[in-house]
Amino acid sequence: MAALERTRESRSDRLNCPICSQRRLGGGEIYLLPGDGGISIFDVEKAKQIVSDGRTPRLMPGEILERLLQENSFELAHLRHVDLRRPGIVGQRSAGPFLLDGIHRGARAVRQNHNFYAFFINAEETQSCLLSQDIAETDIGIATRELRKLLADHSEVYDLEIEIDGGAEAIAQIRKLLTPEENRRITITTTQFRRKAP
Repeated sequence: MAALERTRESRSDRLNCPICSQRRLGGGEIYLLPGDGGISIFDVEKAKQIVSDGRTPRLMPGEILERLLQENSFELAHLRHVDLRRPGIVGQRSAGPFLLDGIHRGARAVRQNHNFYAFFINAEETQSCLLSQDIAETDIGIATRELRKLLADHSEVYDLEIEIDGGAEAIAQIRKLLTPEENRRITITTTQFRRKAP
């Protein structure tokens, strides 16, 4: 009898859960990752295909999982019926790792002090899951933001010399994002063409 009541409760939870209701409508599963410069959108289904190659999920240390969860919000109604046995997926970006899939499972694991496992995908695999990205969230955008901060921190200097790890194309893109005044104040060179010492 108790098992029957739990089954009814579980079905009721899923019927009233906004996330489950949305998924019943169909369509692909995506993940929206907010950043300082905009939102990046990732294809979760593609990430799941990538990790189906036989790789082994790894146990996520609790403190790392908690840190990754701080970047996300979750729906309380969905926590009650997620399957903690399903591993999450951790993606990689220039700002560090992020939980691409399994936010609700991870949150439930933390709340109930359960182990949480996740598959890890590398930066190239993560990039292949990217559907849309604000220019400010790309490596070029992040570099431009850092240069602007440097210029603001050294407002009295009018001839800053900066060396970046990138090619001429990267420098050209950064130059396009900087204002004419910012471009006048900064000289950008690349480590790519640095001469080796004899």
